[in-house]
Order: sequence, then C-alpha cells, then structure tokens
Amino acid sequence: MDVQQLRCFLAVAEELHFGRAAERLHLTPSPVSRAVKDLERELGAELFVRRYHQVELTANGRALVERVRDILEQLDGLKDVFREASANGNRVVRLGGTHLCPPAVMDRFVALTERRFPARPLDTTIAPSAELLPALERGELDAALVHLPLDRPRLDSLVVARYLFFLVMRSDDPLATASELSLQDLWHRTLTVGPPTPQPLAMNRLHRRLKEAGITSFHQLPDHDAVKLASHIRHSHGVALTLHPRNGGSARVFDDPAFAVVPLRDDLVFLLGVAWRRSRAQQDDVVRELVRAVRQEWSGRTLTL
Repeated sequence: MDVQQLRCFLAVAEELHFGRAAERLHLTPSPVSRAVKDLERELGAELFVRRYHQVELTANGRALVERVRDILEQLDGLKDVFREASANGNRVVRLGGTHLCPPAVMDRFVALTERRFPARPLDTTIAPSAELLPALERGELDAALVHLPLDRPRLDSLVVARYLFFLVMRSDDPLATASELSLQDLWHRTLTVGPPTPQPLAMNRLHRRLKEAGITSFHQLPDHDAVKLASHIRHSHGVALTLHPRNGGSARVFDDPAFAVVPLRDDLVFLLGVAWRRSRAQQDDVVRELVRAVRQEWSGRTLTL
C-alpha cells in the first residue's frame, strides 16, 4: 500500500468517476484504475461498485474514505511543517487564481495579500479552478480565487463576486437591438458554450440552468478561448454568454463595433470565491491571517461583475 494508491482511491471516492479523478490528479484513467485495483487486492475487499458510466462506493469503501482523508491530510501537513521550518520565518505566500476571472478581482486579491504580508515573498499560480482546488488540498497553495461551489470537504470558501451575464452576438443580429434579453428569447437559437472542465461542478450547474430555461441547441467549444469564441460568433452568427467588456480580461474581445452586448434579464447564479484548506486555517498562522484579511475585505460586500 502506498500514498499514490490512497490518493487515487480518495479522488475516485470524491468524484465517483475515474475520468474526473484522473483529471484531478493530472493522470490518465488507466493508472488511477490500476492503483485502485492494487489497493483492493492488498486489502482483500472491493472498494467500488463499477457500472457503465457509474461508480459507487461499497460499504468497505465508505468506511475507508474518512480514514484515508485524515492520513493524506496529515501527510500533506508534513510539507507545511517543512516549508515553514526551511523558510526561516520568511515563508512564501502561495496564491492561486482562475484564469477565467476578471483581472481586477485577482489584482485586488494579490494587493490585499501584499498589504497583509509586506515582508513575505509572494508566488501566484494562474490556472483553471479544477487544477487549483487539488493544489489547495495538497497544501501547495495557501488560498486561491476559484469558481464556486465546492464539493471538497477539506476546503472552505468565501464568496467574493457574483457574475452578471450578458449575451453577445454580431451587431447585425436580429436580437442585437434589444434593450435586454431573456433566455426564453433564445429558444430557436444555438447557444455557444465552453466545456465544463475548468470547474465541472459550477459549469455543469450553469449548463443545467440553461436547459431548464428551454434552450435545447448548444454548440460546445473545446476550450474557453475568447478569441476563438469571437471568431465563431463572427462566422456562425452565433450567440454566447459573456461578462461585460468593462470587466476586462477575455471579455474585452467584445469591445468591438462588430459585436452587440445585450443585458440578460435572467439571473444565472455563478459565483467567484476565495478557497482555502480548513485545517491549515486552524494550524498555519499565514493561512489564518490570509483568511482573516479576505473576510475583512469581502464578507458582506460581494462584488457584482
């Protein structure tokens, strides 16, 4: 039995899907499946019921989850102790930020960290939420700006911003002259969307809400690339969701007379928040102080983007 087997087991237990667990661990499904089978062989018990496109924990698997989670948390905690000791009081503060959030929010997150820790070096990682969350669990990041909600019991979070969506289309589109639009106005149109991979829980919930509103035709792009999205809208006369270009970042590509950006009447819940590992906020002075700074900055003052 080794640590990698335990990490693979816990990832599958939390995702209930070998493919998603592999993505979370930056592996392919084969080594994850092999590690779980090796663990089952060593324990002499099946940990999962495997069905087509469906995985469930057995009673033995459910009994093991919390123990494995505790073991890995303690092992990851050893890294924190070593980092703190080796830093000689000058430990690096490690932040993460989703590459899809408006830059001004990430800048504000970095600025408040610099104000709270003026003497400490700061390291920032920009990546999809789906990569930042496992890094938080492993103790490789102190806090990260990610899309919510979370389905990871070891993490805690605070909402800092709520997205206000707009619809973007070509300026000569029949819908472009509307003062505002509803999702029901798109029942006869194909809505262009991105993949769920950056944060599957948040993105899948958004996609379900769109379907519930009556949209039945979707064109899914392979990634969240604003330039490709703009090109697709130009050439296909498509429609897509966006933030207002004034928020900067990737939405700035639509600050162009070729496009119309129309307010969306419907309230689509999509949240941005700061996340951290709960146990580290209790044991690590830097994380505890960082969480305190985040709460002072945003608690009760959620931004609307």
